[in-house]
Amino acid sequence: MKISKREESGVIVFELEGRVDSAGAVELDEALQASAAEGHYKTILDMGQVQYINSAGLRTLADILTQNRTHGGDLRLVALNPKVERVFKIIGFDKFFDTYDDVQTAIADLIK
Repeated sequence: MKISKREESGVIVFELEGRVDSAGAVELDEALQASAAEGHYKTILDMGQVQYINSAGLRTLADILTQNRTHGGDLRLVALNPKVERVFKIIGFDKFFDTYDDVQTAIADLIK
């Protein structure tokens, strides 16, 4: 899995590419926890290039969502592909995560 990170308007944006499987979930968790340790609790994941997510990846997202909200921030998801979006709907994660079509809209909503 490829993970890149940038900051825009005080929000940390991670671009993900590949599969959020067991190995990818570990990498993602490490990146998100490092960001949180730096005090960044407003986070966006651009998932436009993620083709697959498994239970380990979903657990990682749930954990960071809870952690960010506990510290007054949030986790927003951008550009879920149809397969990943279907998984979110099946398990009910669509009720907990705010999703957006593009990063700029997610940023604008997160910093308002």
